[in-house]
Amino acid sequence: MVDILENAQKVCTAWRKICKDPAMWRVINMNDLRGAIAEVSADKMCKHAVDRSQGQLVDITIVSTYDAELHLYVADRTSELRRLEMAHLFFFGKLTTVALMKYPLLEELNLYEIRISKEEIETVGRYCPMLKTLKVNKRGYEGSLTRYNEIAIAIGQNLPGIRHLELIGNKMTNVGLRVILDNCHHLETLDLRECLYIDLEGDLGKQCSKQIKYLKLPNDSLEDYPYIYLTESEYFNDDYYYVDAYEVST
Repeated sequence: MVDILENAQKVCTAWRKICKDPAMWRVINMNDLRGAIAEVSADKMCKHAVDRSQGQLVDITIVSTYDAELHLYVADRTSELRRLEMAHLFFFGKLTTVALMKYPLLEELNLYEIRISKEEIETVGRYCPMLKTLKVNKRGYEGSLTRYNEIAIAIGQNLPGIRHLELIGNKMTNVGLRVILDNCHHLETLDLRECLYIDLEGDLGKQCSKQIKYLKLPNDSLEDYPYIYLTESEYFNDDYYYVDAYEVST
């Protein structure tokens, strides 16, 4: 993305015309900007790329941003989004909930190292009827087990059509997992890596093996986990990830 915006479009008129074609900006990945430019510039460049998509954006990855309004900026400029991935956001609150209401065609939602609430899950269930893949992966320290059972229960109650589910690092117990299995009858893929508070030795483990086609267990390798290079230093600084952007702005 940097090369296109900063270099390629400046080569000649023909290249500039190609670079301004909305089809060039149907997929935007902020992870490509990591380390290349300052964070503030990355946010501005992402917004510029979204503008160039002219409503044709179908896939976006938002990584490591302090801009609480970036996600809403995206949502206000496309109703065609099929895939949304967000990682290491330094905000997550009402603005994000409002944005999620604007993705009726969303099929895949991936969240890494982001703390969410059951209200966000309920919003997705109500406003994203096409959703088939959900990844809510949060490694590191978390004090409340009740809260994570609430997330699992919310998934089971609000996303019965989900087919692919990742809950890496989730602190749910067997209570939450059972609600998912009992309600998500179309579930094919279930990733339970680092879900260390569940016990799969008994009937629940048998139910998982029978019901789930592709199952990853709590102690399976995390070798393919994206963004892992950012997680280790954040284990003891978990609270600052969840900020109500409305409250910050008032």
